[in-house]
Amino acid sequence: MALRSFRPLLRLRLALAAALLAGGGRAQAQQPAAGAPPVLGQLPAYSSGLPASPRRLDDFVAVARYNSPLLRDLTNQVSQIRLDSLRRKAQNGFQVNGTGAAVYYPSISNRAGEAVVGYDQAVTNGGNYAAVGQVSKPIFNRALLQNDYRILGSQGLVLRNSGRLNALDLRRSVTDQFLTAYAAQLQLEFSRGLLTQLRQQDKQLRQLVEAGIFKQTQYLSFYLSVRTQEVTVEQNRLAYRRELGTLRALAGVGDTALVSIEVPAPPRRRPLAGLLAPALRQYTLDSLRLQLDRRAVDTYYRPRVSALADAGLQSISYMPRALSRSLGVSGGLLLNIPIFDGHQRQLQYQRIALSEQSRQGYRQFLTGQRRQQYEQLENQIRASDALIVRIRAQLRIADALVGATRQQLATGEVFILDYLNVVTSYRTLQFNLTQAETDRLRSLYALDYLGEQ
Repeated sequence: MALRSFRPLLRLRLALAAALLAGGGRAQAQQPAAGAPPVLGQLPAYSSGLPASPRRLDDFVAVARYNSPLLRDLTNQVSQIRLDSLRRKAQNGFQVNGTGAAVYYPSISNRAGEAVVGYDQAVTNGGNYAAVGQVSKPIFNRALLQNDYRILGSQGLVLRNSGRLNALDLRRSVTDQFLTAYAAQLQLEFSRGLLTQLRQQDKQLRQLVEAGIFKQTQYLSFYLSVRTQEVTVEQNRLAYRRELGTLRALAGVGDTALVSIEVPAPPRRRPLAGLLAPALRQYTLDSLRLQLDRRAVDTYYRPRVSALADAGLQSISYMPRALSRSLGVSGGLLLNIPIFDGHQRQLQYQRIALSEQSRQGYRQFLTGQRRQQYEQLENQIRASDALIVRIRAQLRIADALVGATRQQLATGEVFILDYLNVVTSYRTLQFNLTQAETDRLRSLYALDYLGEQ
């Protein structure tokens, strides 16, 4: 689609770009005047008063954002845009330059007085001695200056949106690793719980073996299961330490103590974010940038006028008397009118049009991809809800079976291995329930990521 079809939408996109900065403590972008630089907001800053050993998901995210060098870099780049706008304002003001020259042009003449070596005196006058101060200022360039300010403002919007998008990606990475560490912690807790239960039952089984209710070989199988469970607990402890260390490294936390992290709270369900989502917002900002690039091409081919004035001395002789009579001033206007440049203007228009086609293709693909991901996550959440209901129903049955088997074990009505299988199955169901709830949390946070705007 040609860029001319987007020209009527420029005002709408400018208003949308300004609205992107509203809310959440962010400053609203304003269109700058011709003599003032654009007002740019800053990326959100975080207080350093954060826990040194975080345990909650929100604390890990806050620490990661505070320690992120990328987010700090983007904040500094926004500040640099502000400085660039001030520099552009200074460039539109008075420019004062001083020049000096002391050039002598030697020549050699023959006996007849004719110069045989050296420049022609009519060109060089024998020398050039000057000390001049010049003042210049662009005038009648309001359109060019306004467009330059809008370009700088657009760059600030892009940087701030990049900051939000990178902060969102960082939050997603920290959340995924937090849930992974949380699942490893649950595995460790269940392994410890099963080991505690087996050790408690071990005392009762020893008494039953001594009473002749069970054989020694049956007890040895149970004893081997207890020792195996002890190894499993140690393996799970190492796995949790590894996942917790990865989480801390991702967030920039220096603590190495093995602590328990808190249960993450499920986020609220939000609808799929549209054009205001940071991932799609960059394409809206790219459209605004292309419009401004086209305007920059138009303003470049407008006539440019600058006012010039200088004062000083210029002389062909270095003698004091000649220099004292060579003081003067001058002033005037400098006009620059582009006439023909080999159709470069049309080539730049075509280049911008191709960039617009690429932008539309990227945005269309990403929009469809996000919608598909959102629907898949909703299906996964519904499947997780159904699975959790089934596991809880089986847990109620397994809990009753464990109680009945424990009573029969005391009278020797069931074998030790049968009791061990029942307890292991019960603990496995409990772990499966927690795994299903963790997977549901992971899908909910992924859904929340797609709903961010």
